[in-house]
Amino acid sequence: MLDYKDPITPAQAQNISKFFNKIKSFESTHEDSSVRAVVDWLDLSMELGESPLATDSDWTQNDSVNILTIHSAKGLEFPVVFLVNLVGQRFPTSERKEPIPIPDELIKEILPIGDFHLQEERRLFYVGMTRARDRLFLTAADFYGEGKREKKLSPFIAESLGEESLKLSSSSTLQLSILDYQPSPKPATSDQRPVTYPVNYLSYSQIQTFLDCPLHYKAKYILRLPTVPSAALSFGIAIHGSLKDIFSLPVKDPTALLKKNWVSVGYLNKKHEQEYFAKGEKILTHFLKAEYDPKHQPRLLEEMFTVPLNPVLKIGGKIDRVDVLENGQIEIIDYKTGKIPKDREKTAVDDLQLSFYSLAATILKTDPFNKQPKDIKLTLLYLEENTRFSTTRTAGQLEEAKQQILGYADQISRSDFTCTGKNCANCEFKILCDTIKTTE
Repeated sequence: MLDYKDPITPAQAQNISKFFNKIKSFESTHEDSSVRAVVDWLDLSMELGESPLATDSDWTQNDSVNILTIHSAKGLEFPVVFLVNLVGQRFPTSERKEPIPIPDELIKEILPIGDFHLQEERRLFYVGMTRARDRLFLTAADFYGEGKREKKLSPFIAESLGEESLKLSSSSTLQLSILDYQPSPKPATSDQRPVTYPVNYLSYSQIQTFLDCPLHYKAKYILRLPTVPSAALSFGIAIHGSLKDIFSLPVKDPTALLKKNWVSVGYLNKKHEQEYFAKGEKILTHFLKAEYDPKHQPRLLEEMFTVPLNPVLKIGGKIDRVDVLENGQIEIIDYKTGKIPKDREKTAVDDLQLSFYSLAATILKTDPFNKQPKDIKLTLLYLEENTRFSTTRTAGQLEEAKQQILGYADQISRSDFTCTGKNCANCEFKILCDTIKTTE
């Protein structure tokens, strides 16, 4: 699915995404979200005729075999149509009795005289036939499934083509099995151009994801496939929310703040979750003692930004905290819940994420931004060790960062999104990726 080469597969990927979202919505509104309950709900949805389409697709424009019910094919027209299952008890189907019969005196409409179920099936057959523009194939089989008795052809065939059509001898040509199928070779064309994906927005996370694995980027940001929650992501959300509340709420109890913001998904088990919670309490306790100053309030917390880098590309993200310093400078602080890397000083100097923040602070015209690069202090605050690493950017460094970001945008737009093989064991999309590898 991730390795699509045609314009139809993205729609299929969106259908998968919608399927996962529907399951998520079911879980949030039903106390019993077991596999059995979800399957029963899906069966009921399909029985009610709910469409699985996630996009407003024009079926007539799809260069592929479209498998549709006659009901969903109404109003459409195709060059070639196959009507299948044209045997008795399948088309027309056996009449189904209403689970709760309605007395005739309660029905306002005038009911048709005769076998109205057969009449309705005949109308559907007519609809199916008239979907064909050039060729119509009426097909049937002698046996279906485990059936031992030979099936009779649908009476609708004789009604449409005449009784003589039933007496025609069947063709002696052997029908190829699906295992004998060989796709026709595609003619090589010299004017084929590689598929490009326009990039008009980038965040630091998107760039880092692409550098780690282009296939992962495609799954997450182009196909927008849902991901399984992780412990690191849930923990980060809880810590950032708690740090924001430290400055905005009167409550300063680490345990209470953490409980208020805790996200209880993505952990391996209860013990694993408790270990993370204890780690969070420790981080907040240290922060309150060493970092929090009730006399000094940050100017901004968890500030979202989007700024134009050029007429085509915008960059964006979220700044954890902005402080205004006594000398009029601003300090942009990025919270880190992970371990300090070995090349700690070099990380702050070369960190592209800090360059994102500095670019935003020079482009934005709102207070407290609109600063010169030398007046923007950039800080990585590692919460677990309560350690800071600060740096600044020059105008030249920001221009280099800008060209670097534009270069990444160009790489992404022309990428074939091949898996790099890095960190596949822990990848959120390893099931889909493994499927591709096994089919190559």
